[in-house]
Amino acid sequence: MGRDAGIFLASGLYWDGLDSFEPQTSRTLRFFFSRATTFVDVGANYGFYSLLAAHWNPNIQVVAFEPVPQIFERLQGNIRLNGLQQRVSSYCLALSDRSGPAKLYVPQSDSRDFESTATLAEGNWQQRKGSPTIDLQSISFADFEKQHPARLEIVKVDVEDHEASVLRGMQEAIRRDRPFIVCEILPRPHGNERTREIVSSLGYTPFWITPSGYLKVSQFDFDRRDSEDFLLSPVSTEAEVVTDLNGLWHRRLADIAA
Repeated sequence: MGRDAGIFLASGLYWDGLDSFEPQTSRTLRFFFSRATTFVDVGANYGFYSLLAAHWNPNIQVVAFEPVPQIFERLQGNIRLNGLQQRVSSYCLALSDRSGPAKLYVPQSDSRDFESTATLAEGNWQQRKGSPTIDLQSISFADFEKQHPARLEIVKVDVEDHEASVLRGMQEAIRRDRPFIVCEILPRPHGNERTREIVSSLGYTPFWITPSGYLKVSQFDFDRRDSEDFLLSPVSTEAEVVTDLNGLWHRRLADIAA
C-alpha cells in the first residue's frame, strides 16, 4: 500500500497480516480467488481486495470500480506499486441501475485517509449530515459491458446502501454468468427490502458470513453487529449452515455444465 493510500489497511496488514481486515470476508474471498479467473470489485476503495485477488491467483483478471476521484488516484498508485497494471483494470465510475447524472455524497474524513463511506443512496446518513457532494455520471454494468465485455465469477459489492441499485444494473450479467457475490449490507431503517427483492428475483440464496460458518437467511433486517457481509449464492443447499464452500462451488460448476 502506497503512502497515504490506505493507512488503516496498511497498518493492520503490517502488524497482523491478512486477517487484520474483515477476516471472515477476506477468507471467503480468498477461497473464491484461488478458483476464479475473474473478479469484479465494486467499491474498490484503495484496492485491498483487488490487489489481494491478483497476488493470490496469478491467472485472475480484476475489474475495479471506485467513484471517489481522490481515492481512485491512490487505487491506481497501489496497482502500479504492485506491478499489476496488466491484470487489474480500474475505472473511476459509480455503478448503479441506470446511466446518467448522479450525486455522490462524500463525508469528510478525520484522518489522513479519505472517507470510504461515500454513497449514491438518497436519504442516507451522509446526506442528512450535510456531506459534500460530487456531481458525476453513474453507469449501469449493462452499459459498461457494451464497451468492456466481462464474464462474472466472483463479485464484491461495498457501496454504502446502494447495493440494490448496483445489483439491478448487473442483473443481466448475473443471470447469464451466475457469479458468487460477496456484499456488504448494513442495517438500515428500511430493512434492506429492495436488496432482498432483487436477490430473490435473481434466484440467489443469501448466507450471512460469520466466524462459525455461512448461515442461510431469508432477510437482512436482524441484529448482526459482528458481521455485515453476506455471500449471495447462485446455488443453495438443504443445510441451514454451510461450513465448507467447496460444496457450493462445485454445485455451481455442475449447474453451468448442465
